[in-house]
Amino acid sequence: MKKIFVLLMCTVILTFVSCEDEPLEGNFVTGGLTCETAVVNTAQAALNFLSVNDDNYTQLCVAYRNALEAQILACGDPDNSLQNAVDTLGDCTVDNQQASDIEGTWLLTGWIGTEAIDLNADGTESFNFLDEMDCYNNETLVFNADATAVAMSTSYAEIGVEVIVGTENDLAYTIDCIDEIENTNATWTQSGNTISVTSGGATSDWTLNGNQLSILIPEGFGASNEDGSVTTSQDLTFVYTKQ
Repeated sequence: MKKIFVLLMCTVILTFVSCEDEPLEGNFVTGGLTCETAVVNTAQAALNFLSVNDDNYTQLCVAYRNALEAQILACGDPDNSLQNAVDTLGDCTVDNQQASDIEGTWLLTGWIGTEAIDLNADGTESFNFLDEMDCYNNETLVFNADATAVAMSTSYAEIGVEVIVGTENDLAYTIDCIDEIENTNATWTQSGNTISVTSGGATSDWTLNGNQLSILIPEGFGASNEDGSVTTSQDLTFVYTKQ
């Protein structure tokens, strides 16, 4: 099994490790840090780690590892998943990074927002919006050795939002997954850990970090009601994982 950086995995874990997992009832504090604060700190460190490069790798890796360790102390780690993430980061030296050939198939595994939300109204907020819907389950990028690529789409989501009656700012979302089969041809070049993908005359720069490929889309997530009187948006980081 490939040794992958667990940035996305840990971001997903944050949605399940909350203050409800604290060893004691109430606002439990370990070392001056509440579980809730520890989860938020780890989420921010994970987002920072998405933009890692050779120059800041050790700094951001250590910050991420420290945040994970602090979350373990404050919230516990019953399934040992957080400790596994710490172990995978290793000593945070550049030499510890997992190299990955760009050629091959990459699967969409994350829509990482800047604020956790509860899209599916199950009472649990997530930074990874893909955990909140059944859309985009098999979206892939395929990079070929001849510098061509194909983006394969199987569905898309139409997301609506309304203010919950009786509140001022609490939002309720609706999600409609639309099936589609659409392939988009592209070309690609690589310079260090930057993968430039060109399609339809437009070029986007992606960041390669081990076996993960990501790009930040400003206001990439948006939802509104029918008349446009209620709208919300966030910057969105797309994360693909090498298969």
